[in-house]
Amino acid sequence: MARRGEFTGPGAGGDGGRQSVAGASPNIRTILLVLIALVLAGWALRAMASVAVPVVASILIALAVMPVRDWVRRKLPRKLGWLGTTAAMALLVAVVAVFFGALWLGAQQVVAQFPGGTEQAAELLPQSGPPNGDTTGQAMPLGLPSGVAEPADDAGASSAGGGASDEGSGGLLSGSAGDLATRFSDTIIGVLASVAGTVLNSAVAIVSALVVIFFLVLLTLIESGDWRRKIAAITNGRDEWRLTESAEVIAQKVRAYLLIRAVLGLVTAALYGLWLWFFGAGLIFVWALLTLLLNFIPTVGSIIAGLLPVMYVFVTQDFGTSVAVGLGLLAIEQVMGNYVDPKVSGNRIAVSPLVILVALLFWAWIWGIPGALLAGPVTVSLIVLGAHVPVLRPWALLLSDRTDMEGLEDATSPK
Repeated sequence: MARRGEFTGPGAGGDGGRQSVAGASPNIRTILLVLIALVLAGWALRAMASVAVPVVASILIALAVMPVRDWVRRKLPRKLGWLGTTAAMALLVAVVAVFFGALWLGAQQVVAQFPGGTEQAAELLPQSGPPNGDTTGQAMPLGLPSGVAEPADDAGASSAGGGASDEGSGGLLSGSAGDLATRFSDTIIGVLASVAGTVLNSAVAIVSALVVIFFLVLLTLIESGDWRRKIAAITNGRDEWRLTESAEVIAQKVRAYLLIRAVLGLVTAALYGLWLWFFGAGLIFVWALLTLLLNFIPTVGSIIAGLLPVMYVFVTQDFGTSVAVGLGLLAIEQVMGNYVDPKVSGNRIAVSPLVILVALLFWAWIWGIPGALLAGPVTVSLIVLGAHVPVLRPWALLLSDRTDMEGLEDATSPK
């Protein structure tokens, strides 16, 4: 009996070891179950993108314009409280109108780059059939070997240009560097025209989505007070589940995130525009607008915003100028991204840069471009929500840029 008691006691090696292993197993199981749940949730969100994206976007937009509604309500009698919601929606409509007006101006600048206007843009788009009745289905290479007849249009242009001959030239890269640059530039412009046509064809879908989001924002603003009371009733008696407080903090964080991105985007766009103007680059307004919009996509957006004007300068000017433009834009981005942005964000966002990049990849995979735009606000919201729910607090700490629970509590408390 003594031997049996000794064997099964808490300090024994055999059963005690088995008990410790058994005690550790649920933790491993829990982690695996959480990972499986995350994968299934990601798959479900991707399958429900057409519903989830407008809902999430409308909630975030409603949180952003709620201060306007509340400020107007405080200034007016209770009977006129509905004017607060009207003012918030009017602000939203004004922002959308300014956005589309800027896009229209940018499109006008792009169209102006075509010497022949929109007709030349249409000519640069891919044709439905092979040119000049060619039945081989293959495009003619740049510069044909001697003895092979060129298409009639090219031959006519060659004779009109002074009877230049391709005899003995041969090879793919025959012809002057100016001709190659011209053809490459026409190809780039043709791609841009094709993209513009795709965007125009999607205009109906974009407008439909905006209408749905508009009405969802309106209903969210109208019923936000009712939902606050419902959440308070559900969590009554569970003070540790501070969901009402988390909603307030999420609204503050989302507004701070959007405001910081907008201000930094405007400053960066202005600096980009001045630098490009100094080198005589075209489409300055277009590049500035793209810089502002892409600034809402973390990390990747700034890279794309810098590469596009450099490529355009390389096509329209020369290699040396494109290198100078690229170095200047890189310097601007380094200063804005590595010095100004952290100083301005400070304690307002509390998200790890690594987590932001991973979240960008994750939400872009689930929802595409809308997911990339929503990655930052959604990640901030998840961190705040997790910090106010005890069971999710460890995960919120992992996603944040804090290293202890006290720091997480300070970063996710109402300000």
